[in-house]
Amino acid sequence: MKRHVLLPLVAAGLALLPVANTKAFQTAVGVGATPITALPFTITTSGNYYLPTNLTSALPGGAAITVAASQVVLDLNGRTLASSAGSAFTIGVYVFNQVDVTIQNGDIDGFGYAGVYLASNSTDNNAKNTVDNIRFNNNVIGVLSVSGQSNWVKNCIIDGGDIGIYFFADLGGSRASNNTLENQKASEYPGVGIALLSVGGTGTYFENNLVSKGSNPIGQMLGSADKFRFETFVGGAIHVGGVDQLDTSL
Repeated sequence: MKRHVLLPLVAAGLALLPVANTKAFQTAVGVGATPITALPFTITTSGNYYLPTNLTSALPGGAAITVAASQVVLDLNGRTLASSAGSAFTIGVYVFNQVDVTIQNGDIDGFGYAGVYLASNSTDNNAKNTVDNIRFNNNVIGVLSVSGQSNWVKNCIIDGGDIGIYFFADLGGSRASNNTLENQKASEYPGVGIALLSVGGTGTYFENNLVSKGSNPIGQMLGSADKFRFETFVGGAIHVGGVDQLDTSL
């Protein structure tokens, strides 16, 4: 369809050799980047990383890619990061207490816990992690942010799974904008079937998301401190909670 306008692992035997790569990073000049060619993979050094080919993880648990460094760009380069482990406790990309991490430009499919899991990043109140231009297919949770600050999920398509985007105990300033969410259905865990969910935070912002009704008629459930505007609900989806800002600034 057209686009709408914790478990750190150690990778063994992988050489981190920077290469000139102009496909993953859309700039006028070549950008040095490290290819990720096998899973699991742990990023421990700041810099640029990309997928030169589709990768599938057969791990029964844990993360396919763990980001254990700040100031990282992980560009999927139009490729797919997938899990073949079915409903196991698996994560596509796990960002462990880091800031200034960007995950962008590709597909993340079939992970049994979360496609992207952003763990607490409260060590730096002025920095954020970003998930941009990713298509999530049938991950139980598309993007999970726990105790984060100023995390941003934007320009993504999240198809299937149980929860599309889930902010839990957000510390303030996180945002979901310009995302398309569809076909969320209640599964065994967590079993809610909601596209956008925010629980226990101090203020998360939602703007210009397209939300289709899943198995739960509630497409968007927010806390009292959360704000939203310009949201579109289709197929009978409704929203609960939050403050509608209408034309005012978030």
